[in-house]
Amino acid sequence: MDPLAYAPEFVVLAAALLVFLADVLGVRRLEAFGGIATGASAVAFALVLADLGTPVLSGLSTLPAGVLDAPLGPGITSFTSLGLVFQAIFLLAAFFVSLASLSRPSAEAGSAVFFGLLLLATLGMLLVALSADLIFLLLAIELASISTYLMVGYSRKEARHLEAAMKFYIIGALSTALSFFGASLLFGAYGGTSFYGLGPAATPIGYPTLALVGYALLIAGLGFKVTAVPFHAWAVDVYDGAPTDVSAFLAGGTKKMGIFAFFLVFLAPLLILGHTPALGPRGFASALQLTLGIAAVLTMTVGNLLALLQKEMKRLLAYSSISQAGYMLIGVAVASGPAVAGATFQVLAHVFMKTGAFLVVAAVASLGVGPLIEDWRGLGPRRPYLSLSFALMLLSLAGVPLTIGFVSKFVLFSSAVQAKGPFVWLAVAGLLNSALSVFYYARILKTIYLDPPAPTDAPAAVPAPAAGIGWGRGAAILLITVGIVALGIYPGPVLSGIQAAASQFVFVGG
Repeated sequence: MDPLAYAPEFVVLAAALLVFLADVLGVRRLEAFGGIATGASAVAFALVLADLGTPVLSGLSTLPAGVLDAPLGPGITSFTSLGLVFQAIFLLAAFFVSLASLSRPSAEAGSAVFFGLLLLATLGMLLVALSADLIFLLLAIELASISTYLMVGYSRKEARHLEAAMKFYIIGALSTALSFFGASLLFGAYGGTSFYGLGPAATPIGYPTLALVGYALLIAGLGFKVTAVPFHAWAVDVYDGAPTDVSAFLAGGTKKMGIFAFFLVFLAPLLILGHTPALGPRGFASALQLTLGIAAVLTMTVGNLLALLQKEMKRLLAYSSISQAGYMLIGVAVASGPAVAGATFQVLAHVFMKTGAFLVVAAVASLGVGPLIEDWRGLGPRRPYLSLSFALMLLSLAGVPLTIGFVSKFVLFSSAVQAKGPFVWLAVAGLLNSALSVFYYARILKTIYLDPPAPTDAPAAVPAPAAGIGWGRGAAILLITVGIVALGIYPGPVLSGIQAAASQFVFVGG
């Protein structure tokens, strides 16, 4: 393979090394490190869009002809349109977080570590999207995971950050052990770990029970990454205890690599084994689909129910993020082209909605507002632009029309209905949970716009849009808000591209 095919990965890796080199050479300004990370994310994003065939950027493409969406081979990497779509999503999350982080104090200690680790985590996610081998996939996940463990506690000053980092590390180690143990069992069942051997070229399973246990362990191991119930409990404490910019990256970025990992690991068994009884017992694929469907419903329901009980904003958003993972898992359980497209568009929507929500929380905290939802009383009249952006993010999370969240849920739930049979109940569960989520999002909006401010709050003139929160954070929130509305009103080109990529991905068996 021509090394230029990996140009986005090389750009991100070079930027990470440059950040650490600048730190060694005595650079201490956060703007320098943040500028490198933001610029590298933008350049890599443009290269990925060029490889996807975006007309305006087609001249920047570095992929050799005939490589994209080629039949899956026995190598450890492969270039698929859906993988590149996920790469674009990962880079979008990294860009938003690095841009917003430019608003932190210029002389902040550990800023080089933060931006360097953010780039390394992004590199790991990019490699996940290129994986064609189970072991390579798990190693790429570990590169991203270890970087995020360190990001949570990078400041080394706040006890809450260090506690969250330790919890994250312990749970991550358990997740890794389960995943690699499952991989070893699949190796015993199939005789290899290449997705080529686990999918279209699968040989008859000599040990069906061994394969089933291996897939069960992978559901558990990868379930930790996507915060699927019952492997979700760590997420709330980590999101709450981490610096808010890091929480934005965890919710909007690294969690999404778990969804793509689910596509890679489970789509081929569901598609191939379900139609080829010679490869294994007829109930093999059905058992996997039922397990994934139950996990999806439990995840969205538990996340929404627990979000109703929260009094702190970050914890509520954390539980909301868990429920959103349940919607995405519908696409894995249904395992059809439209379902994969719906889940992918839901992932894209979640990057805008959840990354933006956590960045708004960081901005509000920089204004001196406390962590409780009650502390946001009367924020609407005092910070109208910031409050409007947050309101649009919450409405999109609830699935209100004319937002990207409505489009993503409509496409996803429609795919479950189109699949008919046992999948309609997934769409019904998704609709009921979306209605349930409206209650706690409406409670936040009521607090912001209808409740009077605390008596100690002195009335003040309406400030400029980015006053007090920094232009980097203000620009990131503005871009996210525009994206939520624009893709909610006119999703056609982006949605069509995702649908084509998903159809091709399913056609070649993952």
